[in-house]
Amino acid sequence: MSSTPHSVAVNSYNSNHAVYDQHRLSYSPKITEKFLIDLKLAKGSEGSLKTDTNKKILELASGTGKFTKLLTTYGWSDTLTVVEPSEGMIETFSKNFPHIEAKQGSSYDIPVPDQSYDVVIIAQGFHWFSDDRSLKEINRVLKPGGMFGCIWNFDAPSGAITIAPADPEVEIIYDDTHKNVKAAEVPQLVGSYFEAHPWAIATADFTYSYDVNVPQYRHGKWREALTKDKTYFRPISKENFYLFTTTIKHDDVPLYWGTRSYITKLNSEERAEYDSKLSALVDETVTENDKSIENDTVYLKKAVGTHTIVLEVNK
Repeated sequence: MSSTPHSVAVNSYNSNHAVYDQHRLSYSPKITEKFLIDLKLAKGSEGSLKTDTNKKILELASGTGKFTKLLTTYGWSDTLTVVEPSEGMIETFSKNFPHIEAKQGSSYDIPVPDQSYDVVIIAQGFHWFSDDRSLKEINRVLKPGGMFGCIWNFDAPSGAITIAPADPEVEIIYDDTHKNVKAAEVPQLVGSYFEAHPWAIATADFTYSYDVNVPQYRHGKWREALTKDKTYFRPISKENFYLFTTTIKHDDVPLYWGTRSYITKLNSEERAEYDSKLSALVDETVTENDKSIENDTVYLKKAVGTHTIVLEVNK
């Protein structure tokens, strides 16, 4: 893996940052609160969280601030710094959060002093730079006892949810219940949840066919990097999965998938063909069970997952 930010990511996000900000999903407070507790940034339970905003957070590859918004909701401001390689993303981020310090940089050269942060968080980005050099640099900026956490939204089951060889604490969270499970149970439980709306899996699989030689969460290569590392971080201690159903307008489906870097880089003719085929696939696969009426508008129901991992720095 290169020791510079991936060109596909930087170039696509320089051009599509506004669309990304509008159409990418945010993160639910339900999983965010559990994540903050696991990162030792908060105590308490869902709905009665007590955060420690004196702890300094570095959010790496912050994008337009999808996760940053949650952090500010829970009280972080002066003790929060973001680092992002894409000028376009920083442009939108600074409009969204003019009071948050934003620095241009990457996981290979984080522009902050040694041992200066309690926690490093990466939302929807670690797969782009999951290598030894990044882990070394993240280790450098963390204080002794510091925590490293990653969070991803995902649209379909994949190899990334297969937990091996480590056996961390694992919890699956639904809207109405929490369930502690064994790592080996995760693929079946997640897979069965997504089966409720096959159209969404069909559109995901179709879009993934355009993904050629581009690092993605679903490939699970990021897990290999963490498993191989014996120097900078201890093994993953906790993994959580939040499974929920959201809705999307039919016409917004191409816009949603169009925020993917490998779709953004298509030329205009290729993009028009992709949008046309995707819309036709939606029409072919959506059933009445997938439809929801909201304010006289038809929405399509789709299953979504959020995955978090937490590790302690080794120093």
